[in-house]
Amino acid sequence: MSESAVYLTDDRDLPHNELRTLVIFQGGNGDWVEVANRHGRATEGVRLCTSGGASSHAPGLTVAIAGAYRAIRAAQRGDPQPPSQLDLEEEVAAWRAKYPQHHFEFGTITRKPIEST
Repeated sequence: MSESAVYLTDDRDLPHNELRTLVIFQGGNGDWVEVANRHGRATEGVRLCTSGGASSHAPGLTVAIAGAYRAIRAAQRGDPQPPSQLDLEEEVAAWRAKYPQHHFEFGTITRKPIEST
């Protein structure tokens, strides 16, 4: 099991004793599990299955939870925030614009064949 990512809400509309905590950790089988209450302890949680379940019924949800996990863990360690999905997409677009004659697929960069006209 992974280290937990813990975020206590800063909701100022709730009394102190009703604040909730988001706790995210990855279970032994890779499923993301989210549990919430003020002290980070609960008897109920939400299991986000990475094979089937949430991955099928809400595509992108487990990816978003994984991003939230990385962001919270980075903040807990005092590390810089990881790049967002938008940051990564912009970087890929910039590389593709700079090197249009190349193609990236499955971890390999190849030169595109010269098209005959």
